[in-house]
Amino acid sequence: MLVERHSRDPGQHNELSIEQTFAPGYALSVTNENPAEGAIHRYFDALQTGSPMLLKECFTDDARWFAPGRLPNSGIWHGPNAIVDEFFPIAMARMQPGSFTTELLSLTIGDSNAVVEWRSRATTISGHEYDNAYIANFVVTDGKISEVREYFDTHRGETLYQ
Repeated sequence: MLVERHSRDPGQHNELSIEQTFAPGYALSVTNENPAEGAIHRYFDALQTGSPMLLKECFTDDARWFAPGRLPNSGIWHGPNAIVDEFFPIAMARMQPGSFTTELLSLTIGDSNAVVEWRSRATTISGHEYDNAYIANFVVTDGKISEVREYFDTHRGETLYQ
């Protein structure tokens, strides 16, 4: 069962930073990109900078992120504020600063979506090594991400919360 998550009151601030170091493995060269491809490139570029503002600009106002399992960040996250200010920091808060890396493994582009496979690694605050592969279908509307359906080994994901 997925829990629906909506953004908090806009006046509330999140103390967590998503600024992390990312592995350079996702760099892609593009010619004649379609809207889905452009949206994915902008998202991964924004992810590398760690800028919440740039990340939020990648999503439509009504974007949804579906995260499986029973982890603290599992559920359906609605809107750029909930995705960037709440969903992302839940996992990032469990990682040692500067230890998080992500590597793009494959990218399959459609007309209005992109299927992305990546690998994330980190050292948790409790000293465990985190290493997990992810795949997600990114739906793109008017050049922005409108939906993400993410899949990964949730058992390995539990390592973050031990």
